[in-house]
Amino acid sequence: MSEIAPPSSASLDQTYVFSNEWELARTRLSMLEACHDPTSFRCAAALGVRPGWKCLDAGAGGGSFARWLAERVGSGGGVVAADLDVRLLEDLNASNVEVRQLDLVRDELPEAAFDLVHTRMVLMHIPARDAVLARLVRALRPGGVVMIEEQDIFPIPLAPAGGYADAWAAFVPAMRAAGVDPEWARRLPDRLASIGVTGVEAEVDVQLFCGGSPAARFWSLTWLQARERLIRAGIEGDLVDRGRAALDNPACWFYGPAMVIASGHQPQPLDAR
Repeated sequence: MSEIAPPSSASLDQTYVFSNEWELARTRLSMLEACHDPTSFRCAAALGVRPGWKCLDAGAGGGSFARWLAERVGSGGGVVAADLDVRLLEDLNASNVEVRQLDLVRDELPEAAFDLVHTRMVLMHIPARDAVLARLVRALRPGGVVMIEEQDIFPIPLAPAGGYADAWAAFVPAMRAAGVDPEWARRLPDRLASIGVTGVEAEVDVQLFCGGSPAARFWSLTWLQARERLIRAGIEGDLVDRGRAALDNPACWFYGPAMVIASGHQPQPLDAR
């Protein structure tokens, strides 16, 4: 993997660590999609996503979930695929998809506009995550569904000693310094309930994967993209390199972070019940 270059210091985003400007951003996100799309699609289908729904995919990334939604809601529905950087969404050309550049913290969101609002691995990166969560819920129509997928660092601290564990031990503090909260998701069901979401349900998906798999490649590219930032934070690049080398070994197995998937409904007005 050493032949792949990290992003240069000049191109590093000073706020969000994993900018879509990086030349390998699409590859990295395609590995994420390969890991998590099947579970995301299953959970969304179970929530009843159907023809005619209006949906918001906030932080649409590479666009795979928005594409699935577009097929599911059909020509009578619509999908807004929103992201701070939409360069990887340019090939979303279905007639029922609108690609929208959106800053979830600063830009306005329509209220009571969507039947489904979804995010995946977005809010943990935003320091104002609780306020953004409340805004996303307010974007739901009465009876609409919110589905939030965020990772929790558990069970990474229990990883056996070695290059993989050492790389995580270096990576997590640097991400905290960049505004990431790797433990925020564990109280996600409580957070939804506290802002009025009803019928809250949740599940946890913990991946066990071997070296060289899509999950391993995702984390290897994640650490490569963050490598220069970690070095500037005083972390030895060798720690990252040894972690990436471990992830390249198909004889080794690894636990990934837990994905917390929580959902619920915007309450119906009393006179509509």
